[in-house]
Amino acid sequence: MYRPVRHRSLEALRESVAQIAKESKRVGLVGACVSDYPWIGELMKMLEEYGVEVSISSLRADSLTEDLVASLQRGGHRTLTMAPEAGTERLRRVVRKVITDEQIYAACDLLRKYGMPNLKCYFMIGQPTETMEDVEAIPDLARRMLERLRVPGPDGHPFGKLTLSVSSFVPKPWTPFQWAAFDEPRDLEAKLEVIKSGARRIQVRVVHENPREAGLQALLARGDRRVADFLEIAARMDGDWRRALREWDGDPAFYARRERAADEIMPWDHFDVGVKKAGLLREWQRAGLGEPVTA
Repeated sequence: MYRPVRHRSLEALRESVAQIAKESKRVGLVGACVSDYPWIGELMKMLEEYGVEVSISSLRADSLTEDLVASLQRGGHRTLTMAPEAGTERLRRVVRKVITDEQIYAACDLLRKYGMPNLKCYFMIGQPTETMEDVEAIPDLARRMLERLRVPGPDGHPFGKLTLSVSSFVPKPWTPFQWAAFDEPRDLEAKLEVIKSGARRIQVRVVHENPREAGLQALLARGDRRVADFLEIAARMDGDWRRALREWDGDPAFYARRERAADEIMPWDHFDVGVKKAGLLREWQRAGLGEPVTA
C-alpha cells in the first residue's frame, strides 16, 4: 500500500543530519530495510563527516557489505540487528524472505571481523505453513551463529551477546497472508517455550511479546464494523482490553483465528490502496496456500 518505493535524496538527508548534529551526537536510520537504500555507502560517509554515531533499525543479511559494517563500527555502532524471520530456509521462501543460512553466517563473520560486539535477530512464530521443525530450528540456528560469533575479534575481545527477539505473526489487510489464520495463543506460548528452552542451553537471551496481545492485534487488524462495539467497551474501561473482551458479546476467534476463503468479501475490500487483490491472491497460492478461485 506504500508503493511505489520512494527514496529520500542524499541532499535532503544532509539537511536533516546537519540540523540533528547541532543538538545531538547520535543519528538513527529507520526504514523497512535500511541497507536497501541505494546510496547507503555515501550516506554513511556523510554521517562520518558530521562526526555523529549511527544507530540502524534493521539490516538484511544478504545486503551487508564490508564497507557498511566498517562504517557502522567507526560510527560507534555496538549492536547489529538482522531479521531472518524464520529458522529454516524453507519457511523464509514461503514468506519471500529469501535469505540463506550461509548469508547469515557471512554476516556473523563480518560482525567479528570489525569487532562489533552484539547481534540482535528478529524471528516470527505462527507463520503460515510453520511446523514444529521450523520452531526448533530457531535456537539451532542461533547455536550455529554463536559458533561463528565466538571466534575472537581482531582486538582480542570476546563476543558480547546474541539476542533473539521473537514476535507472533499477525495477518494484516492488503498482504498476501490476509487470508491466513492467527495461531492459537496457547500454541504460540508452547512454541516460545521450545525456543526459550533451546536458547537457555546455549546462554542466548530471548525477548518476546505476549501472544495474547498479538491476538488482540489480529482482532483489530481483521475485524469489521462489529468490532467497534468492543472498542467502545474498552474505551469505557480505560483501555482494559482483557476485561472488555469478557464483556463483549462478539467472538474474537471468528475474526482472528480462522483461515478466510479466497472468495470471502473482506471488510477492507472497498478501499483502493493501489495493490490489487488478484495479485495478493496469486502470492497466497504461490506459497502453497488456499484453493484457486474459479470465475
